[in-house]
Amino acid sequence: MAPYFSQLWINGSPRPASNGKAFDVFNPVTQTVVTRAASATVEDIDLAIAEADKAQPAWEALSILARRQILINASNIIVQEKYVKPITEAVTQETGALPHWGPDEARVSAFNLLQGAIESAHLQGGSQPSQRVPGGTSIIERRAYGTVFAISPFNAPVRLAARAIAVPLICGNAVVLKSSELSPRCAELLVEALYEAGLPKGVLQLIHTAREDSPKLVAHIIGHKLIRHINFTGSDRVGRIIASEAGKYLKPCVFELGGKNATIVLNDADTEDAARNIMFSAMDHAGQVCMSNDRVIVQRGASKALIDALTSLGERIRSGPRPDAQIPPLVTEASAARVLSLINDAKSRGAEVILGDAAHQGAFMKPHIVLGFEPGWPLWEQESFGPVFGIKIVDTEEEAVELANMTDYSLMAAVWTRDIEKGLRISRLIRAGHVGLNGPTFGIEPTLSIHGLGGSTGYGNFDVDHFTQKRFIIITPANNAGKNLPIIRDL
Repeated sequence: MAPYFSQLWINGSPRPASNGKAFDVFNPVTQTVVTRAASATVEDIDLAIAEADKAQPAWEALSILARRQILINASNIIVQEKYVKPITEAVTQETGALPHWGPDEARVSAFNLLQGAIESAHLQGGSQPSQRVPGGTSIIERRAYGTVFAISPFNAPVRLAARAIAVPLICGNAVVLKSSELSPRCAELLVEALYEAGLPKGVLQLIHTAREDSPKLVAHIIGHKLIRHINFTGSDRVGRIIASEAGKYLKPCVFELGGKNATIVLNDADTEDAARNIMFSAMDHAGQVCMSNDRVIVQRGASKALIDALTSLGERIRSGPRPDAQIPPLVTEASAARVLSLINDAKSRGAEVILGDAAHQGAFMKPHIVLGFEPGWPLWEQESFGPVFGIKIVDTEEEAVELANMTDYSLMAAVWTRDIEKGLRISRLIRAGHVGLNGPTFGIEPTLSIHGLGGSTGYGNFDVDHFTQKRFIIITPANNAGKNLPIIRDL
């Protein structure tokens, strides 16, 4: 069966690259080509941006109710079987995800589109008496930036693409969406659903770029005079590059980057339940999620019970190329090799691998636990994005908090204790955007936007405040105009 051909979408229509170039996407399990994607040229990109800029004023002029209805329509369409089935096929083939991940992608994408529609309630301006012009009025409007450049990742390729575009669209922006080179077909299905929902031509453009072309082309897009705003979800390494490029032009950005999320387990914790939550948070989707639990900091009095519970659970998790696997392969064999290098580095420094075989089979890895890792080691400092976490044993609550905060990431955390008052106190000492008290690091409240507090986790939110600009119009009464201005009043 021939690979699926994923096209660019420019001005509402699919098309190949102008020079005919395409690149291959390989399934991480079979290493066969499952998608060929059109590889955009500079000319394709410039056309996409020009068409987006041309479509944007009419889109912003459309009523908020009309824009909202289109997002609602898309959220209803994308959970229909005609989209759930190809999304499941695309996400499993392109990224190696387990079959249940596909319906989840459709469901959460629908939710993210609805969240964008709900954000329309915050698109409010206002007016007030002028403090400068007697009898005048100041009008405050929330206006779109113009054309937004959005870059989505591979690990949740439909839902995070939906998040990248939904709020910018409801705010009246046009969007140029760049897919991950590992999952172009997934992004294309989202774009198809939006155009089926009634999105006007040109408001959303989709481009794919080959890996070798991406640095040059992304820099070109960021520097384009018609791109007014950038949002990126992905690694902090790439985020820093994009931020640096955007800084050359002083363009605003929203970044949702990595996490090195810590769970603190205190002496009085329910260690069995803590272990279940930690293992879920660390191993779901093979740890390829920014909310994954990478670090466990446990008080000595609870350490043996917790470690026994974790290893018992981990030994029963099914992995590898088998139909009943509970965790998928990593997205590439190179990703698995990188994760293994973090484990081996920790082992060489004196840590103990208490779960796992310190090996990978192609892109597959078993669950791994490393006991006794330390700040400053790559396994402590770098987001692993794989099925591994480290354990650090401490004596005091103060030491646990200090170590939890000893990271440049600031996304998620968790605290386990039977004493809720103490848990609240400690939760407030942790520098993270979200802290789960007696819960997992993986998961957020549906109505609360995931966000970090700067550093390697990035900054900004997917909300109206970050995708609109306030503009002011000052109305001067006709009988006042110009009469008392300096210089003029003396003439």
